Amino acid sequence: MQRCRVLGFVVLGFVLVVAASACETTTTSRIPGPETIEIAQATPSRAWELWSSGRYLGAVVRFETRDDPARFFYSVRNREGQEMGIVDLHGRAFRYRAHVNDPEWMGTGTVFEGARRILDVASAPEPIEVDVARLQEILSRTGAGGGSQP
Repeated sequence: MQRCRVLGFVVLGFVLVVAASACETTTTSRIPGPETIEIAQATPSRAWELWSSGRYLGAVVRFETRDDPARFFYSVRNREGQEMGIVDLHGRAFRYRAHVNDPEWMGTGTVFEGARRILDVASAPEPIEVDVARLQEILSRTGAGGGSQP
């Protein structure tokens, strides 16, 4: 009788081990990549040319997201139309540097103060708001920019 009980426990243990090993667990994970990132498309809404002593320094372009105009940033561009940095909605100015992954924080303040810091200009430039047609010209500029002040 004792032997049957031990044999019963062995068989029961074997059945439990076999049953437990028959369970399969599947885990799905995603590697971070473009499909896991929410993309917000921003469109240009306003722009200003920056002038100092009759010299064209660059431009500031405001970009807003289509779904939420309260989400925006300002792109700061040099005379040639190259984006040199941004000013975010909190007034933080960041300048891009060649061969560096992270932008350099230049300070916090007004948009035009941030643009002055990004463009490395000693005195505050005069911002002149431009219309949408001129805005498209600023955004597509590839050659030397500027001209005379309007």
